[in-house]
Amino acid sequence: MSKPGRNDPCYCGSGLKYKKCHMKEDQEAEKERSHIQRAAGFIRRDLLKFARDERFAEDFATALPIYWNEYYDAANAEQMSQAEALRFFDWFVFDYTLADGRRLIELYAEEQMTDLSSHQQQVAADWLNAGPATLYELIAYEGQKLQLRDYFTDETFEVYEGGGRGNVEVGELILTRLVSVADRLEFSTTSAYLPHAEITDVKEKIEAAKEAYLAEQPDASHAEFMYKHSHLLVRHALLEAKNQGRPPVARLDADRSDKKTQKIAQGMARFKR
Repeated sequence: MSKPGRNDPCYCGSGLKYKKCHMKEDQEAEKERSHIQRAAGFIRRDLLKFARDERFAEDFATALPIYWNEYYDAANAEQMSQAEALRFFDWFVFDYTLADGRRLIELYAEEQMTDLSSHQQQVAADWLNAGPATLYELIAYEGQKLQLRDYFTDETFEVYEGGGRGNVEVGELILTRLVSVADRLEFSTTSAYLPHAEITDVKEKIEAAKEAYLAEQPDASHAEFMYKHSHLLVRHALLEAKNQGRPPVARLDADRSDKKTQKIAQGMARFKR
């Protein structure tokens, strides 16, 4: 809804001019939203910096081949494209269980929270409770607003995405994580997607893995299962890309557009053993 002009009637129906009614309240709300959006940008960058700390070297080396199904490891991590590095680190921060049994986002909140501004703390606290990465079906869209359905639970969400739907068609799947930013949901980082031809049996694979997991952890929730197994969605996408005759990862693409080492992956060589 577009805002009225200063001297137009207020949208609330009070009969007052907008400047005498809701204008100040709306301006304050917009200012607060802007603060939160800037804080979210900072937290995205700070989490990435935190995850690349030397002390997580062993976890990093263990996590890479799990996520990428051996296509990347500590020896070739710097060959990840920027999009690949962003998606991996998002999973590494939010879903991967460190050697000490915690997730990196939990450690970040424990160690860094007091050094953050109030708005940054708000974002970090919200994201501490963010759900696992999963698949969402695009069911409708209007500009930058996407209507998504969790492919496994059928829960629906309205999500803001600055780039709109991109190449995704209705009925196709987006692999992403949803996080709260001010009063809306956004993607936590760069997303991937499964076109119609590559959805195939992904639901059956996840259901089988969940059944096995619940046999050992009968009281686990769906979210707890997905934190542990969201990498299976990536493995499915890699297999389907290979089946379609596409390079499953950027380092195997002879025509990749980013010949130079990506900035986000730079420095990973120091983690080599």
